[in-house]
Amino acid sequence: MNLPEEFLSKMKEILKEEFDQFIKVYDFDSYKGFRVNTAKVSVEEFIKKMGIEFEKVPWCKDGFYYTEEIRLSKHPYYFAGLVYIQEPSAMFPVEALDVKEGEKVLDLCAAPGGKSIQIAARLGQNGLLVSNDVKPSRIKALVKNVENLGLTNIVILNNKPKEIAESYGAYFDKILVDAPCSGEGMFRKDPTAAKKWTSNHPEKYVNLQRSIMTEVDELLKVDGEIVYSTCTFEVEENEGIIDWFLKKHKNYEVVEIKKYEGFSDGIEINGNENLKKAARIYPHRVKGEGHFICKLKKVRESGAEWTFQPQRFEVDREDLKIFEKFCNKYLNIDLSYFKDRVFYKKASKLYLGFEGPFDKITPLRNGLLLGEVYKGRFYPSAHLIASLKCENLKVAINFSQDDERLWRYLKGETIENKENLNGFVGICVDGFTLGWGKAEGHIIKNYFPKGWRLE
Repeated sequence: MNLPEEFLSKMKEILKEEFDQFIKVYDFDSYKGFRVNTAKVSVEEFIKKMGIEFEKVPWCKDGFYYTEEIRLSKHPYYFAGLVYIQEPSAMFPVEALDVKEGEKVLDLCAAPGGKSIQIAARLGQNGLLVSNDVKPSRIKALVKNVENLGLTNIVILNNKPKEIAESYGAYFDKILVDAPCSGEGMFRKDPTAAKKWTSNHPEKYVNLQRSIMTEVDELLKVDGEIVYSTCTFEVEENEGIIDWFLKKHKNYEVVEIKKYEGFSDGIEINGNENLKKAARIYPHRVKGEGHFICKLKKVRESGAEWTFQPQRFEVDREDLKIFEKFCNKYLNIDLSYFKDRVFYKKASKLYLGFEGPFDKITPLRNGLLLGEVYKGRFYPSAHLIASLKCENLKVAINFSQDDERLWRYLKGETIENKENLNGFVGICVDGFTLGWGKAEGHIIKNYFPKGWRLE
């Protein structure tokens, strides 16, 4: 693999006697990993259902390695949202954030959503994750992943950090800033990134990283914590950003991160020994790619601390009656389970979501997208069924993995109505929900979203 000479020169300066070991890893393929979506299935049940002993990722309690032979992205459980494929080192920033159930968390640079999914599963039903990305082109992947994995405790935004700070205030217990970066840590996984790399990449990203970190103090509660992470080796984008931030914000301290075997300390710059408390991950020392992770704690106020005032939403009672009628016919669910949620309608789409400062900013998704109310009828969403269990469905077909109709359904085809069902039908595999169909006569029309289908 051809790597830029200036990049190699910098790495030799950083790694010194370890440089030769570092270079050798680029002769081998990167490691492949996945996480179990514990919002839908326990790790133990998933492993039992798969019947495979996967190697554990040491720094992630629900993370595992896998090989290409398993073809995980073609497995029915992948389509049922039981797993998320993720590079192993990328699992660690959320572990370092140490999310607790019920907390309010902000993922500021979230797309395509791997870390948001990881956070949401840890928060439970009483927690809230605000998941944001400024690039509209990347938001589609984030929305798709959140819906496919059936996560209901996320508000998705497409706003600048400053707009979020002006709207929410110091609302969050924890913030993840997985910052855009020059991507040097991913050269082995993505060789095209190495080809695009230029010597001015770090400088370009430093300005962007600083602009993002400028707003986080306004968003974090006192005693709250931030994890700043990148997938680059550049000191300017890593320790340099933290050193700059601490000089501007005297009310923060660096928190020691638990380091696993093979992890390295951060690099001391400008005489700041606290930067060693950060963690660096190098691909020649662990089974994963390159990352930098640093944790900060807000130890005292920096000025006026405020949060938004809750805003009530009014939803037409007739719309709710239409939805309740659908529930009575097709679902076994207790909506009081979502006791802290509010019904929220945007255009014709009905959500069970969260109160928020949505007079200033408009969420792309607010909690659970229930479906659409149109001309007196309710049309359920793929997000709704992905959030449910098979036993929550009054009308369902539970396929085994070897059923020919299952594979045709995953491809988006119409399937035979052998069960003589009528109306909306939940499609499941081994007790896990996949999507909707609609039984009409001898056939079941396929409502599995086009972007989710088996190609």
